[in-house]
Amino acid sequence: MFNASKVKNSTLIGVELNLISLLFSSIAPILNKFALVSLNPIIGGFFTSFFAMLLTGGVVIAQAHRIAIIKNPWFFLLGATNAVGVLLQYVALSLLSPVTVTLIARIYLVYVFFLGWFFLKEGLQAWDYVAIITCIAGSILVSGGRAQVDSAWGLLCAFLYPFMYAANNVIAKALVKDTASSTTLFYNHLVSAVVLLVCTFFTPQVWQGLSARAIAFNFGGALCNGFMSLLLFYTSLKFITAGHANIVRALGPLVVIAYSAFFFPISITPSIVGGAILLIIATAIVTTKHQN
Repeated sequence: MFNASKVKNSTLIGVELNLISLLFSSIAPILNKFALVSLNPIIGGFFTSFFAMLLTGGVVIAQAHRIAIIKNPWFFLLGATNAVGVLLQYVALSLLSPVTVTLIARIYLVYVFFLGWFFLKEGLQAWDYVAIITCIAGSILVSGGRAQVDSAWGLLCAFLYPFMYAANNVIAKALVKDTASSTTLFYNHLVSAVVLLVCTFFTPQVWQGLSARAIAFNFGGALCNGFMSLLLFYTSLKFITAGHANIVRALGPLVVIAYSAFFFPISITPSIVGGAILLIIATAIVTTKHQN
């Protein structure tokens, strides 16, 4: 009885942390949209990681009064997967439509569950398959179900960048077992910032056109997504599996739509409503079926 109650509470804590995380991460695309008007995507990614590193480093120092020097190679792989994921995502978006990239990115859930099963031995139950299928179907409806493929290279990047993010999440899940979430996040952004900074040296005219307004919007995105949202997400991985956490995070497009309605004209179609219902059902499955 005690163990059942403990599992129930852990699941609820993990889901709640993810939902709060979504409130922060979902406003970042709007802020980044304003920032990228005058920022190159690579510079935008670098500044996001750099600002998030500074913010997370402040938390680490406040908690431990110092930043531990960690030589575990998995921490370097953590940041590298994040940086490569950012670069591949930007390439995919430059060659394909945002709707196409969004639809292909739904394979991310399959990657997370596979990597979690293969490396972390996270088992799958029958309800997990139902949740995955429901989540992907809901995401397709929310995205409008329209895909346009104009570039084979863009298509390859669109399939690869979700894999890098999935690998990043699974590595983080393994690391937060023995390391504070804030320290894990700090090294994620530190390595990512270094990798992206090196990339800027090979990109011509990448530093031109910087503006204080764009950097300010970028800082807001880093604060909401790179810092607050990921810190909550990494903490939630102590309570639920990486796969279940990402099914909950699939509600993100709905929160983005809600936020966007304050800045841009949004048409609520039957497709969006139907997709929203399916995404809520997928989250409910994760929340209720894993309390037993």
